[in-house]
Amino acid sequence: MILNYGEFTSNLFVTGQLKRIVSWNLFKETRYPDIQTMTEMPLTAMTVFDRTTPDASEQQENLLLAGFYDGVCKLFDLRNPTHSQIVQRFGENVRSKSTAVVNVHIKPNNDNKIIYTAHSSGDMCFWDLRKSKCVGGKDRYQPLAHEAPKTLSVVSNNLKTVAFHNYAPVMACGSHDQGIRIWNIWGDKLNDIKFHEGFMGQKVGPSISLAFHPFDYKLVSAGLDNCVTVYGKSTQPQSLRY
Repeated sequence: MILNYGEFTSNLFVTGQLKRIVSWNLFKETRYPDIQTMTEMPLTAMTVFDRTTPDASEQQENLLLAGFYDGVCKLFDLRNPTHSQIVQRFGENVRSKSTAVVNVHIKPNNDNKIIYTAHSSGDMCFWDLRKSKCVGGKDRYQPLAHEAPKTLSVVSNNLKTVAFHNYAPVMACGSHDQGIRIWNIWGDKLNDIKFHEGFMGQKVGPSISLAFHPFDYKLVSAGLDNCVTVYGKSTQPQSLRY
């Protein structure tokens, strides 16, 4: 099951091995018409463009971005009728085609119209929301007075989980090699949290979920070793066993 909640709009979106996305407004206790994905491929990642401040763009709150098992991402405009809500497709002609989408993300109040997609092959793709191809010229794109590659390879294969920070230009990647890699969007590796043995056993298990704090520089990792670990800028990680 894949679930996404828009905090500002109170809209809840849920899907699984279905050809549709089910949605509700929790504040009004109302179910909306189902969103048809128009594909046989299962949906593997989803995000809604939720406003974080009242003066942010009202248009983006009606958009939903979904990634699928075949590597294609689709942008839905929820204001359109049920069978014409797909307004753009991404990833149909890139190297990451045929590899499952692990995560899709757009930063809050995204003025530069850039969306991020992560694929199980280890590739990160940056897209212009107004186009259906990787942004940039021959090699690079300049989003905010900095240069970022339009496609970035962060691991060789078996990318399992990815998290993007809402405001800082960083992302965290986890794979089955029992390590977590921290990158910035310009292709520089900032940190590498590796598996190691300790007095009480292994210290880093394979990550199955990663999440950044909405504002602070903190990362939470949930692993197959039944531990939830919080990483900060300079403090020691705190492990919670459940």
